[in-house]
Amino acid sequence: MFDNVFFIPVFDKFILHAPLHGVTALVNEKAAQELAGGRTFAKGSPLYEINKELSVPAAAPPVREGPPEAFFLGLVTTRNCNLSCAYCGFGASAAPKSAMTLDQAVAAVDWMVENSLQAGKRELNIHFFGGEPFLAWDLVEVVVHKARWEAAKHGLVPHFETSTNGILPEKRARFVGDYFDVVVLSLDGFREYHDRNRAMTADRGSFEWVCETARIWSEMPAKLCLRTCVTADSVSHLEDIGRWYCEAFKPDTVNFDTLQTWPESMAAGLFPPDPYEFASHFVKARKAIRAYGVETVYAADYTPEPRHSFCPVGKDTIIVTPNGRLNNCYLLEKDWQVRGLDLNLGAINNNQELEINRDAVNRLRKHVTLKPSCESCFCKWSCAGGCHVNHSYPNAVLDADFCIQSRVITACSLLEELGELEMAESLAAGRPAMEALSTRINYCEQIPVC
Repeated sequence: MFDNVFFIPVFDKFILHAPLHGVTALVNEKAAQELAGGRTFAKGSPLYEINKELSVPAAAPPVREGPPEAFFLGLVTTRNCNLSCAYCGFGASAAPKSAMTLDQAVAAVDWMVENSLQAGKRELNIHFFGGEPFLAWDLVEVVVHKARWEAAKHGLVPHFETSTNGILPEKRARFVGDYFDVVVLSLDGFREYHDRNRAMTADRGSFEWVCETARIWSEMPAKLCLRTCVTADSVSHLEDIGRWYCEAFKPDTVNFDTLQTWPESMAAGLFPPDPYEFASHFVKARKAIRAYGVETVYAADYTPEPRHSFCPVGKDTIIVTPNGRLNNCYLLEKDWQVRGLDLNLGAINNNQELEINRDAVNRLRKHVTLKPSCESCFCKWSCAGGCHVNHSYPNAVLDADFCIQSRVITACSLLEELGELEMAESLAAGRPAMEALSTRINYCEQIPVC
């Protein structure tokens, strides 16, 4: 039997998926049995070519080596926030109002310029996180102008991205629309869902303000990504929400992710959607949104390029926190520490120099390759275990709901790539078929189905 070759049951057929070989095909049960059994095929047979490709050893993506080569520079400008989101697990309500110092931010930009040049990159890639990053507005302006000046001096192209709640004055929103390349704006669908999830105060929602900010950015150079946290209440409306987004705001991408359960979300009566419902409505919404020429994103979906990690972890990403710590993840340290993880890479010292622990960099490069619970899953090279803090931390009991929705959505994406659009729609519309592939039911004992 071949390594990293999976047979995924879809009705009376199988998706043969070999991500490391770059091979995906739809075959019947007999063909699946013969391929899995190692049978030889005569030249001219369609299975001969598939078998030939699968017989060539395929390597996993290489583990990074050498000096740190930052995927991007992340700046958590502040942990403070101007919203009171019902499901917030970032501790924003109790977060200090302090921000990263200008000296720390400038030092980080200088380091990133040097790192980009040493790595032979053409782009100076900087992302802003929070809390709400734009509450530290003076810091953001300094970083943007400093990075643009340094980029011009060294022949680099500046690239700025941010995640934001959109609660900022119009003048500042227009600055962001002009100077940033990508803006990820949190909008949780129609007013009833958004205002319940993302309130400004106990009696005031943020829906109108966020929509106005989205309209501003829809007409500006920055690419607009609308990110929606999907709950059990909103999941059945994803198609209508997607159409409204496209007609009202003309986004470049729409990102649907499911609610992460926190004590705060449970106390607010908010719960994640059923994974089969989410997968079904995601696929339907993707079709509706695609009609507008807009891309729909689910973070753990199929990717043509195999990967060890779907997030910054393990990619030498340097994320600077307001206290000058250099981490590989923007989540709170207490959250990854309780999972037995150490995602710290160093700190900015008193001389405003970035001190990076090379041993920590190498440890995390290796860490993302070690996911024994994912070995038999056909999503292992795309989902890559999901979030290292919430899904695939050491000794984790896998999140069944996350795995289910990721497998169904990935299988539908593979079918769509093969041109089997109707089959993908039928799969997403029928729970028994979704259950068969997501829970590894094997219709044929000779075939190791994932």
